Amino acid sequence: MDDFRGVSVSPVISKVFEHCIFDLYGSFFETSDNEFGFKKNVGCANAIYVLRSTVDYYVSFGTTVNICALDLSKAFD
Repeated sequence: MDDFRGVSVSPVISKVFEHCIFDLYGSFFETSDNEFGFKKNVGCANAIYVLRSTVDYYVSFGTTVNICALDLSKAFD
């Protein structure tokens, strides 16, 4: 009996609720194409590609491009 534990159904109920809300109000939850976080089939590779394409565009016209990257991983617990 010590090998078994209770199963919670709250995640299932919350998923059903989320699906219903998304069906009704999904058009209000659309994000920009320039946003890469927490989206299906989009990740760091896409963000790096857009950054690289933008830099290449400006460099091809002889413009200087300055990039600043911040690592904020230590800022949040």
